[in-house]
Formats: sequence, C-alpha cells, structure tokens
Amino acid sequence: MRNKFFILLLPLCAMMCQGGAALAQDAAANPAPGAIHLHEPVIKQSRPQAVQQAAQRGYTMEQAVKRAFDANPSIESKALVVEQARMNVGVAQSAFWPRLTLVASRDRLRNHGDFGNPDQLSNDNQAYGMRVTMPLFAGFAHLNGFMKAKLAADVERERLRQARLELLSTVQLQFLQLMKSKDDLNTAEESVRRLETQGKAAEAFVKVSMAPRLVVLQNEADLAAARLQVIRARNQMENSLAQLSTSLALAPTDKVDYLGNLKDFHKGVHGTEEEAVRTALFRRPDLIVAQKSVAVAFKDVDIRKGQYAPRVDLNGQAMHEKHDYDEQLENYKDYSRTYWAVGINVSWDIFTGGDTTFGLLADRRRAQALQKDYENAINVARTEVSTALRDIKATQEMITAAEKGAEAAQEGYAMAKKRFETNTGSMTDLLNAQMKLTEAENHVNQAWAEHHAARARFWYSVGQENPGLR
Repeated sequence: MRNKFFILLLPLCAMMCQGGAALAQDAAANPAPGAIHLHEPVIKQSRPQAVQQAAQRGYTMEQAVKRAFDANPSIESKALVVEQARMNVGVAQSAFWPRLTLVASRDRLRNHGDFGNPDQLSNDNQAYGMRVTMPLFAGFAHLNGFMKAKLAADVERERLRQARLELLSTVQLQFLQLMKSKDDLNTAEESVRRLETQGKAAEAFVKVSMAPRLVVLQNEADLAAARLQVIRARNQMENSLAQLSTSLALAPTDKVDYLGNLKDFHKGVHGTEEEAVRTALFRRPDLIVAQKSVAVAFKDVDIRKGQYAPRVDLNGQAMHEKHDYDEQLENYKDYSRTYWAVGINVSWDIFTGGDTTFGLLADRRRAQALQKDYENAINVARTEVSTALRDIKATQEMITAAEKGAEAAQEGYAMAKKRFETNTGSMTDLLNAQMKLTEAENHVNQAWAEHHAARARFWYSVGQENPGLR
C-alpha cells in the first residue's frame, strides 16, 4: 500500500516543481502588456575584465559613448537590477499556485501509568505524506501583487534607460569640453607665437633706436599673460581627459586620443517645439518612471483594500501512519493506515484596530502625492525642451556673430602688424589688435561649445539617444 502511495506521490511532486520553474521562466521572458520594450545590454563580463580590455588608440564621440555603455559599472548595476525585477515577477506569480509540502514524523511514547485510550499506550508512531494548500480567494491581493511586480519591472527598465541617457549626456559634455580645451590651447599657443614674433621685431627696432625700450616691456608683459593662459588651457584639457577616462572605465595607464573638433558636428536640430515636447512626453524615461510609479502606488491601494475581504484556501493532505505498541493487548494491536482529506479554510479579519483603514488612507495619500509629482515632472520636461531649443537658436546666432568678429579681428591684427613693421604704427596698437584677435578666437570656441552642449541637452530632454550628436 505504501509503495503504491509513493508511486502516485513522486510524479505529482515532479510535475509541481517543473510547472513552477516553467512559470518563472515565462514571467521573466514576457514583460507586462503595454510596457515599452527595450533592448537590454547583456553583461558578458565583470567590470575588472572590462577595464582590462585594450583601449582603442582613438575615440570619436560616438565610439566613446559606446565604450561607456559597454564598460561603465553604473550601467551594469542598473541592468542587474532589471534582471532582479524580472525575477520578482515570477515570485509574485507563484502566489497563484498551490504550495506542496512533504512531511514526516516519528514519535516514541512511554507510559508507566494508567491509560484511557490506545494513543496513551507505550508505542512508536510514524507518519509521512504530503500537504497541499492553494489560495482560492484573497481579496484580489495576489492579482494586484502580480500586476504591481510587472509594473515594477517596467520601472526598472526605464531607470536603465535613464541611466544610459545620463551617462550619454555626461560623456558628450565631457567630450565637448575636451574639444573646447584643445581649441583654447591652440588659440593660446598661437597667441604666444604671435607675441614672440612681435617681441623679436620690437627688440630689433630698439637696437637701431627706432623704438623705445617700453615697447619691448609691454610685449613681454602680454607674452607672460599669454603663457599663463596656455598653462590654464593645458590643465583644463588634462582634467577633461581624466573625467572622460572615468566615464569610459579606462585605466589611468591607457593612452588614448579623442578625435574630432567642435566644427565637425551638425548645427541645430530638426522639428518644431511642439513635436519635441510631444516626443519628450512619450519617450523620456523619467516621465515613464513617474507615471508607472503612480500606477504601482494605486496597486498598493488595491492590495490594501483586499485586506477587508475574507481569505479562502483549499487544503488537502495524503498521509500514511503506523502505530507499533509495546504490549499487544486483546483490543489494542499494531495497525497502519493510509488516508487523504480535502477541505476549505475561510478566515476573515473583522477588526484589526484600524490597521487596515489607516493603512489604506496612507496608501491613497502616497498615490496622490506621486500623481502631483508626475504632473510637475511633465511641466519641468516642457520647460527643459523649450529652454534647450532657445539655447540652440541663441548659440547659432552667437556663432555667426563670433565668427564675423574673428574675421574682423584677424584683418585688424594684420593691418596693425604691417603698420608696426613699417614703423607707421605703435606697439600699443599691435598689442591691442593681438589681444582682440585672441579674445575673438576664444569667443568662437565658446560659441561652438555652448551650441553643441545645448544640442546635447536637447536630445537628453526629449529622452532620445544620439551618441554622435547627428
């Protein structure tokens, strides 16, 4: 009898285990209906291996962003959290299925006195079997918990997108700052070369008594100031390189070059402000996170409401028992039995001291607060898009004005240099022209850098990845 019992028991256990594993895999593989489906990066190696990868000899902006996506540990961390959230969907789904428990016990009773029933006789008692419990109704708590888990998984996917956008924007701004630092360094070094050439000419004029010693001193003062600017620009470039190396998870010993300059990127953006705002409202991951967080909060409200309802569980057990008595009396002999039982258990919390009611009110207030935060986030997104577009337009005008000013300053410097060389102009005029030319070139660098920074902020504000600022 016992053999037949276990022959029936073992296949049932195997089916239950396999069914639970299949459901967990299905929950992980199938995201929530209506969720935004994203390509999630697969982590193929740990961070130390990624850092030890041989770095390229040179990176364009787009290649630098790709490297950051592949190697930056913050992205790997968010991807792991997404996997955790997907597994939690399987955990929530398991609440719909029965719980199977295998049980076994052995008792030894010694009685040295009187007895009133056979269970009080000295005996060995063995029992084993299984128990099954399946929830039939729990106030929709299990359903709401499952839907909440799927929403939470969607939230973590969007947080991964947000982390990618933030890293992308950081790398782009650092890259642009590096390009500007290089241009500023070139401008400062060119200024030093001009002043050194002017100084040689001034010394030659002083030797033949065609100019006072004062012109040489004025030139040396401006040359010292220009060399200070070279030092500042070089230091800024080194700082930008260090920041990029951190974002790209490069080792300090990796020597790489970053390719391109500020004028290589496209100018402006296409589309109207209305289109950009509409794109932002549908694509920005922080807005989607805020929206789904409100939905999660209302699921908490529904779960709390379920505590007002009764709980109904289906219980069943299949057991085998054996009793061996120390003394074999006429009416009390050894026996064994196999039995099963099925029943329904109903429980209902009628009074909990206000725990459920106050918890429900608190959950509602939290959901309402998150709803207000979402509305505020929409307004902030609209403002960020509008601001970025205005900055793009303004910096385009700044580029045009700065380049015209640089052309005029270049022509003015050429005229002042020629007048000085023919001894018809003063060193003061030449130094002023040189200073204005340097300032004009710096204004051009600044205008281009601000323009592309505004474009990078625009793409971030609409929630769209554009690694190469195309």
